[in-house]
This record gives sequence, C-alpha cells and structure tokens, in this order.
Amino acid sequence: MKYIREQDVEGDRIGPPHQRVIRHLVTPENMGSRYLWLGTSSVDPGFTSNAHAHDNQEEVFYCVSGQGRIKVDGEEAPLEPGAVVFVPPKAVHQLINDGDEILKVVSAVAPPFIPEKYRQDHLIQK
Repeated sequence: MKYIREQDVEGDRIGPPHQRVIRHLVTPENMGSRYLWLGTSSVDPGFTSNAHAHDNQEEVFYCVSGQGRIKVDGEEAPLEPGAVVFVPPKAVHQLINDGDEILKVVSAVAPPFIPEKYRQDHLIQK
C-alpha cells in the first residue's frame, strides 16, 4: 500500500500574478502510478492560475472549498464546494478566485504529467 497525507506534501508555491500552491499527491514519481496524477490546487484570494492547456491529458476539477470560477475554452462556470468540471485535452483552462478565502480544488489528470512539461505549463521555475 502507498499512503500519503496532503498536509505532509510541501507542493509547488507559485507567486504573483498566479499565486497558488499545487500539491502532488499521486504521481508516477511518488506513488508509482502509471495512468493518473492526483493533486490539489489552492488559489489565494484575488488571484488566478495561469491560462494553459495540456496537449494530450484530460483533467477533472472538484471544488473542495472556497468560491470562484473556472474558464474552459472561453466558457465560465462557478466553482463552489461540490462542483465538478471536466477539461478535455487541448482546452485552455484557468481557475479564478474572486472570493475572500482560498479556493481549493482537487484535480485528476490522465495520463499523468511529465514533470518538465508540467513545470512549463504551470509557470514553475526550478
């Protein structure tokens, strides 16, 4: 069995203008997954993720807490606890926190991210 707790994962901290934390919970590197990446994104109030697309990956977002919006290929939908959004490959998507608390979503990506492409897509410098 492989076991991890979200609070024990430091994650990637991205600064302004797209201030957020992405925690990698299930990856090929830490859990040995072959077909899935699972993680959380916590977007600070007043910030957004960068608009981006994934060439060959599907992504599902599940809102855990906070309030905001998601844009997918120009369409917008509200994000609130319990909301689920499917993002197909090549669709430009962006999380928007226009609330007054952290917007937290769980996301699942298949196939899993390739680390270098993930860093490029999410504006992470390492």
